[in-house]
Amino acid sequence: MTYGTKNGTVAVKAISAVLFLVFVFCYLYFYQADILAVSQHVLSGGKTSYEPTIGAALITLVLYLLQIGVYAFTKLEGRAYGLTYFPSILILTVLTSLQPDCNKPIAFGAWWIVFPLLLLLYAGGGYVIRQCQTCHSYHRGAGWMSKVLWCNVLTLSGMFVFAGLCSNSNDVYHYRMKAERCLMRHDWDGAALVGRKSLATDSSLTMLRAYALAKQGLLGEYLFNYPVIGNSRVLLPDSQTVKLMMFQEKYIYHDLGIRLRQQLSPRKYLDFIDRHNIAKPMGHEYLLTAYLLDKDLDGFVRKIGKYYELNDSLPKHYREALTLYTHLHSVPYVVYHNTVMDADYQDFQKLCRSEADTAIRKTKLKDTYGNTYWYYYQYGE
Repeated sequence: MTYGTKNGTVAVKAISAVLFLVFVFCYLYFYQADILAVSQHVLSGGKTSYEPTIGAALITLVLYLLQIGVYAFTKLEGRAYGLTYFPSILILTVLTSLQPDCNKPIAFGAWWIVFPLLLLLYAGGGYVIRQCQTCHSYHRGAGWMSKVLWCNVLTLSGMFVFAGLCSNSNDVYHYRMKAERCLMRHDWDGAALVGRKSLATDSSLTMLRAYALAKQGLLGEYLFNYPVIGNSRVLLPDSQTVKLMMFQEKYIYHDLGIRLRQQLSPRKYLDFIDRHNIAKPMGHEYLLTAYLLDKDLDGFVRKIGKYYELNDSLPKHYREALTLYTHLHSVPYVVYHNTVMDADYQDFQKLCRSEADTAIRKTKLKDTYGNTYWYYYQYGE
């Protein structure tokens, strides 16, 4: 091996190592930290917590040491050197493809079959390539801008894409885990901001957002700024469709009032603690929100006067609900008028009548009024 070839080989290995280390650390720290956090929480039974910086650094180091061991065993050189990173990338992919559930053990799904199969194929392919290397030189043209270097860069890039495509990339699941981690740090604003610009959501994410907003006294002001799925049942966890993975539900019940022994639906629970005067202020907000989520305007207007003066200082969604109720009833239980709100509702009605096509009308209304209770009342699921 000439001096230039030796330098070129060192360059290939150094650049490959840098690319691998940077990708793995950034991938774990910036994108998959929430998945690893909930995995550790489930595996430890909630006794330990995941620290993103330390966790990402340790996993990156272990995977790099694994690559060094694979290279020492396979002796793959030249254009095939990048393949020595494959077992490390495969393990990284499996670790970040999980979708843990507190109600059952962590499941690896098809990886039980795919993982050993890929390792067998890798071992067979590596053996064939190694035999070819004994017959042909793979060092020719080695250098900083050589084909050998770019073949390895492309190999690594392909493996990085493989990890990204085969890992857990469920946006809503990521939002939920990030929001729960914020709640565990008492970062209410951070939890409310998670996924704010995305239309993707589910009932569990709606529950987390409702709690984060309620902790800031903003539940009636901003909840319907988000896409909302479900009725009042999404306000409290049920361990089935509305779940908490890390944050403990006892804290939610403590803030609402008291946790009852008997199992009640969220609406019935909130009604019960309200009737028996054991609801805390957040419990009152949850009850009013439950009426709105169930589109029960009659129940809402009969209850809101117990907690609020019906004036312009009401939270936005409460004012919208009262305006809607007033316009829908010829003999309303309460009459609420706000000049700006009434004008906005008239514009909402005009837009409703201006477009005959249902799909187009819904799109136009969502663009302008998607952050209002009026839109939820008309189109909410």
